Amino acid sequence: MIQFDNSDEIVEGKLCDRYDEEHSMRILFLRTQECLHHSYQSLVNALGGQHSIEALDPTAPLLEQFENIDVVIDPGGAVATRKMIDAAHETGVKLWHVTTNGLDHVDVPYFLEKHVPLANCPGPISAVPLAEHAIWFILCFAKNLTLNRTKEWARTINEDLEGKTLGIIGLGSSGRELAKRAWPFGLRIVALDAVTMPQAVLRKLHVESLGSLDQLDQVVAEADYLSLHVPLTTKTRHLIDRHVLSLMKATAVLINVARGELVDEDALIETLEKRRIKGAALDVFAEEPIDPQHPFLRMDNVITTPHVAGFTTGTWQRRTEAAAKNIFRLADGLPPVHQVKSIE
Repeated sequence: MIQFDNSDEIVEGKLCDRYDEEHSMRILFLRTQECLHHSYQSLVNALGGQHSIEALDPTAPLLEQFENIDVVIDPGGAVATRKMIDAAHETGVKLWHVTTNGLDHVDVPYFLEKHVPLANCPGPISAVPLAEHAIWFILCFAKNLTLNRTKEWARTINEDLEGKTLGIIGLGSSGRELAKRAWPFGLRIVALDAVTMPQAVLRKLHVESLGSLDQLDQVVAEADYLSLHVPLTTKTRHLIDRHVLSLMKATAVLINVARGELVDEDALIETLEKRRIKGAALDVFAEEPIDPQHPFLRMDNVITTPHVAGFTTGTWQRRTEAAAKNIFRLADGLPPVHQVKSIE
C-alpha cells in the first residue's frame, strides 16, 4: 500500500480538523502500474484532511490493501479488474465510485452480482466542455480548418453558420449546453430525445422541435450538422448506421463527442471515402486508443481528437468534488448519490 501524507490543510482560509477515527472514512484511490492519476491531489484537497486516503500499490497483494477500506475511487472507471471487485466484496467496501458518467467501460453486471455498491458522476459535470468541443468541431468544418493553409496560400471558400440546421441527438445535459451555444451563431436547432420536455424549456433553449428517436430519419435528413449526445446502450449502439448515413445531406457533417460505438464505423468509413457527406468530427472511437493506421486518421474530411472533449481541469475538479461529496455523505450516515442500481 502506498500511503500519502494527509496532514491538516487550510481550506478556504479555515483549518480543517480531522474527523475522529470513529467517523473518518478510509479511501483507496486506484492507480495503474504506469502512474497515479492527476486527480488524486484534487481529491486530497476536496477532503480537506478529514479522511484517510491511500493509493493502491499495483505490485502488492490486493486483498490486504482492501482491508478496512470504506470507499474505492476509480479514476476514469478504467482501472478496475474483477480481482479488485472480488477484494472489495470480500472486505465489505461500502462504495466504489467511478469518476466518470459513462459506464460502458465499467463491468456493471459484475458489481451488481457481487453486491458492491457502485456510483458514478452526474452527466452535467462534463456537459459544458462537451458542448464547447462540439461547437469547435462545427466551426472547424464551417471554416475549412484543414483546407485553408496560409503557408501555401491555399484558399477554400467557407460557409456561414447563420441559417444552417443543427440536429442534436440527445437533449440531455451536454445536448442542452450545445443548444445554448449554437443559437447565438444563428443555427436553427432541432433535437431528439427519449424524454419529452415542456415547451417553455424548449423555447428557452431555442429548440425549434423535439421528437423521439423514432423520428431520427427526419432530423438526419434536414441537419447540416448532426451532433450525438446520447449514452451508449444496447438500443443506441450503431444508432448511426449505413441507412442513417445514407439520409444525410452531401454537405452535412457528423459530430460525435459521446461514445464511439454509437456509430457503425465501417459504414462511416465507406460513406466518407465515397464523399457522400462533407465530413465527420470525432472525439470518440469504437476502440480506444485508436489504431494509428485507422482510416479515419488519413482522411482529409475527418477531424479527430483523442477523447478529450470532457478532459478539462474544470471537469476533473468537479468529478473529484462529486466523489468527495459521496465520501462525506457516507461519513454522515447518508446513502450515496448517483448509485447504479441496474444495467441499462
